[in-house]
Amino acid sequence: MKNYLALKASAGSGKTFALTVRYVCLLLLGAKPNEILTLTFTNKAANEMSERIYKTLLTLGDDEAYLNAIIEQSNMSKQDILGKKSLLIKSFSSANLSIFTIDKFVNKILREFCGYIGISDDFEIKEDDIEALSMKFLQSLNANQFETLIDFSFYEKKKFNSIFELFKMLLEKNEKVEVLNIDVKLIDFQKDKVLENAYKIKEFILNCSVASASAKKAVDFEKFDELFGKTWLEKDSLSEYSYFKKCANETIEEYFIELKKDITLYYKIRAGYSLNKLFELFLMFKEFKLEFNKNKNYLEFNDISNLVYELLSTKIDKDFLYFRLDSTYSHILIDEFQDTSLLQYKILEPLIKEILSGDTTKFKTFFYVGDTKQSIYRFRGGKRELFDYVANSNSVLEVEVLNTNYRSCENIINFVNELFLKLPNYEYFKQESVTKDGFVEVIIDDALEEDEKFVNIVIKIEELLKNGVNFNDIAILTYTNDDVLSLYYYLKQKFPDMKISTEMTSKLINQQNVKAIINAIKYIYFKEEIYKENLNSIIGNELLTTLDLEINLNEKSIQELIKELSKRLKIIDENIIKLIEVSSEFNNIVDFVYEIDKLEANMVNSESIGLQILTIFKSKGLEFHTVILLDRIKRKNVDKSSLLFEYENLELKNIFYKIKGYENFNKEYENAIKKEKALSLDDEINILYVAMTRAKNNMIIFKKSKSSVFDILNMSNCKIGKIIESSNQIKNIEEKKIVSYLPLNLGTQEKPISKEKEFEIDHLHAKYFGLATHYCLEMINEFKESNIDYVINLVKTRYSNFLDESDFIDIKNRLYLLINNNTFQSLINNSMFITEQSLIYKEEIKIIDLLLIKDDCFYIIDYKTTKEELQEHKLQVLHYKKAIKTIFDTSNVKSYLVYLKSDNCVVYEV
Repeated sequence: MKNYLALKASAGSGKTFALTVRYVCLLLLGAKPNEILTLTFTNKAANEMSERIYKTLLTLGDDEAYLNAIIEQSNMSKQDILGKKSLLIKSFSSANLSIFTIDKFVNKILREFCGYIGISDDFEIKEDDIEALSMKFLQSLNANQFETLIDFSFYEKKKFNSIFELFKMLLEKNEKVEVLNIDVKLIDFQKDKVLENAYKIKEFILNCSVASASAKKAVDFEKFDELFGKTWLEKDSLSEYSYFKKCANETIEEYFIELKKDITLYYKIRAGYSLNKLFELFLMFKEFKLEFNKNKNYLEFNDISNLVYELLSTKIDKDFLYFRLDSTYSHILIDEFQDTSLLQYKILEPLIKEILSGDTTKFKTFFYVGDTKQSIYRFRGGKRELFDYVANSNSVLEVEVLNTNYRSCENIINFVNELFLKLPNYEYFKQESVTKDGFVEVIIDDALEEDEKFVNIVIKIEELLKNGVNFNDIAILTYTNDDVLSLYYYLKQKFPDMKISTEMTSKLINQQNVKAIINAIKYIYFKEEIYKENLNSIIGNELLTTLDLEINLNEKSIQELIKELSKRLKIIDENIIKLIEVSSEFNNIVDFVYEIDKLEANMVNSESIGLQILTIFKSKGLEFHTVILLDRIKRKNVDKSSLLFEYENLELKNIFYKIKGYENFNKEYENAIKKEKALSLDDEINILYVAMTRAKNNMIIFKKSKSSVFDILNMSNCKIGKIIESSNQIKNIEEKKIVSYLPLNLGTQEKPISKEKEFEIDHLHAKYFGLATHYCLEMINEFKESNIDYVINLVKTRYSNFLDESDFIDIKNRLYLLINNNTFQSLINNSMFITEQSLIYKEEIKIIDLLLIKDDCFYIIDYKTTKEELQEHKLQVLHYKKAIKTIFDTSNVKSYLVYLKSDNCVVYEV
């Protein structure tokens, strides 16, 4: 095994496989699990890594690909490897693993050493409330400081929120800044010098006998700001400007040279002044924010990283760090290295250097893997240049390339190769394929720029379904969350019986039913018609439709108000239930109407299967049978930041304050802008690469005819190969009755209406009753009667707003029935059990209520509190059973449904 290795792994080339093999080889060669620091970028990736390693150890010897790779890297025989199998399983399963996200690892360090900087170790991690933070900051300023802020705001024509955004950017970069005092009078002095030389040119042109009217108009200025709109200032000489050619001579060119020098100096003073005033204010803000966070006992992730870097740089040494973390890391594995930020690397650098120091008496290794083509997180600090920098600056590190794509079919790979290999100054290794065929289609779609944007996507989905593609196998990739939501609601109208999942983190307040409730409450409070008409529009009513919204706000809590309105409007769903839950943070109606738009909670989507709609960013690391890729619908937001950071490798070279026209008079600034534009172009190309490497069998691209992001690749319409149908042939649109909330028909009888109302009330109550019961079962340590009162008290603290005392008595009775059930007792007797066991199967997260392990057999228990014993319950638990069989490669799995009814407990095997 190569001790120091950097692996460039193209999409689908087996990055996770390589990481897993490396980890297992380290164990075989004597490394202890707690010595192997393994860092990923998401919790999902960290969990998957742990599960993949454990599964590989459990099935070691069954998978030839893994076994052969392990034999080759470890240089051990098959017999020796399998001889250590049981020992490795025991060692791994009982160890405190060092598999973390980078954020979690950094957080772990800070909590260990927070006393050195006066922070409590029980700090919360949450985002700043910008309004509250900025208001407190303004209140903390003395008269002189406040005047400095006002002057800067006025001089730069910036609102306070824009200034605070600059503060946040500087905090994120965490670069050292120094303040140099520049007198504002110098700017005015330099302006006068510029005008003095400019007037000489103006006078010369006006006195030139052959000067045209256009030439004279070009020197039509009196004030400094009028001068700076003139395009001739950008020329290297006045003779290059067509209107001045006839008048140009040595004298006027000398004037122009002096003018350019004065303008260059003006820009330097002007930019320096603005930058230093900003730094002065920022340092005030930085000092204030640290104290504010300490008092409020919370930190943002950026705060944590900044403080840890400060700790490692000035407060503690690495030996003490190892001692306090209870582990000396002899081996480091880093996944997705291209997304590492500069600050994260600086934190890890001492640990990496220690391993790369070349002490041959100890077994130490360093391994990182990634793909610079998949670096799409520069906007949040990801620095892809680190990949090559680390490799090039450490001679002991070797670099290898994985370029065989095991994911996509040949036609897709060839299509991607053809487009990306043509790009100039873009590192791209030709990908090899192992699977034949595949389907690619590029459609020029003008509808994407019209009101009904997605009409052709519907047509294409219908075509795919007719050609044997299961809707569960289709993923639609978009650029923004707004596009995801718009497409989701459009497709739900066109395919009402199709399951559609969004797999997104869009805010709860953006979900349609939640938006309806928010507008209803704002209408009741403010009595402004705009909110009522927003509500009508959201729920599909005609404008000016009369609504029953008469509610006395003084008689109901926020939770009761939401519940009542959702029943009246017939829009109760899982997102409304979540809104009820999170609205407990609002003290009253006033807090709600003024603060609800700041709510950060994410919406719920209960669909675990179905056609998926997600952003390209969310699709990273995933793969799908069939991908429909949409062009960027709206134009990309322009970077309006006032700061430009220029780096040379790891070191900050310059911070520029952006001023229009500065690039014409400062080569360094001009080059920095060119560098930034090149990086932005690479960002766009990388996003396209990620998007176009998700499909396994079929890829359909919808491209705008004008201003298309695909123009970067010179892509044109085409059709290659034939559509590959799904291997799991099921009926595409399931015949299933769904609850639909329709306007009341006054001509119908009363009975169906009362049933509908009864369902709405029961639906909400049943949801909370089920959640509360499951929470009891999750929190119980031992299935004994003596533990029941404890968990009932716990559940009351969480659900007393939604359930009454009779409900808790009912839950308690059901727990007694369960614990005294003979079948259940025989299952749990002498078994190891895990409650609420999460697992990832086929890219989906599943939660098993109770997983028992006894006599080398797995027992799955799924609780139900419903009166009905439904077929879908059996299908759900059978899905869990299949997942456990696949993950642990065993047939010794049994599954049971447990119906916790009010009068008895039913347990039967599925």
